[in-house]
Amino acid sequence: MPSLPPARLRAGRVALAAVAAPILLLTATTATAASAEDSASGAETRRIATTTLGSDLKVTLTAHRSGEYEATVELVAFRHEQGGWQEADRAPVGETWFWYPLTGKGAVCELTVTNPPGDAPSVTVSLLQSPSLGCSEPYTIPIGE
Repeated sequence: MPSLPPARLRAGRVALAAVAAPILLLTATTATAASAEDSASGAETRRIATTTLGSDLKVTLTAHRSGEYEATVELVAFRHEQGGWQEADRAPVGETWFWYPLTGKGAVCELTVTNPPGDAPSVTVSLLQSPSLGCSEPYTIPIGE
């Protein structure tokens, strides 16, 4: 059997790697699809951010998986009353988001809580739509008293 030159041998390895990569990707996608089906019935959630304003107002953002790739985000505000955190308000943030950018690094682009004197507090939120799309426009959500 003739010996192949090193450059040709490397090209063959690259071609083999190119063929093997989709198989590995397909395997990973299949595993992800199975876990998404499991999570659809188990309502997978992940807290993506928490912040406090002073010592009496806390805000959390939670992602709720609603499909294989989709999610919704819920803002929950808490007031510190009677020795503990009591839920004060709850609101959706936007409509539908992508699950993986929401639960990955850099998901929250902005989370600002303001409480101007004489006015109700509000929260401004901007989330990562996807790495290629970047951050969403900011959503400003008033917190009920």
